Amino acid sequence: MYQATWLEKNIIAKQAVAPPSVGAEPIEADSIANKSIASKSIASHPTALEGKAIELAESKLSAIKLCAIKEWSAIKLFYRQHMPYARLAQKEAIAVINHLNSNATDNQDRSDDVNRATFRPRNIIAAIRVKPIGHYQLVNGLLVHPDYRGQHYASQLLQFIAPRLKTKHCFLFAHPWLIGLYQQQHFVAIEPRQISQLPAEITQLYYRYHSEERPLVLMQLNNPEQ
Repeated sequence: MYQATWLEKNIIAKQAVAPPSVGAEPIEADSIANKSIASKSIASHPTALEGKAIELAESKLSAIKLCAIKEWSAIKLFYRQHMPYARLAQKEAIAVINHLNSNATDNQDRSDDVNRATFRPRNIIAAIRVKPIGHYQLVNGLLVHPDYRGQHYASQLLQFIAPRLKTKHCFLFAHPWLIGLYQQQHFVAIEPRQISQLPAEITQLYYRYHSEERPLVLMQLNNPEQ
């Protein structure tokens, strides 16, 4: 079973002057940049050793940025191929499961700057998105590559994002055949007569996507343990 991770795109969001992704796992780019700035402020004319340290820090930061950009491009391509109607946004938090190539083993410590910068996913197995809607969350875009379906990757992703979901404030629009899957993760189907009592931000989106041709079931996270 491959390990799920949060897509690292904070740097891209900062470069585009976009809002930070909600629930996205932060990376160490800021700390690297701060070290670089601090090193420069030590002396107006840094020694050769200090200059080399600054150059190395900036090189690592550039590698991390490049890796983040490649991962963001890969996830957009993944959705374009298998869920073409999906529209990804920088403010979303996206969890992914990658099938790694031979140069990146499952036991690599991606918290290390060098490993993080050299990490290369061969292809994406599955992904899920958590979109902020005002004070609420909308889980959507659950997608498993056709070649990997039936191997519990959808459940793995739902379990992975669970700690960051807000009970009573998290919703999703489920296809009827996926209700059981979401119920296992403490989502409860909302009766049609109760929909009008939910936040307007959520119900408006629900009625936009729900139709007789494409019926969806509105579900709400109701974890009894929280």
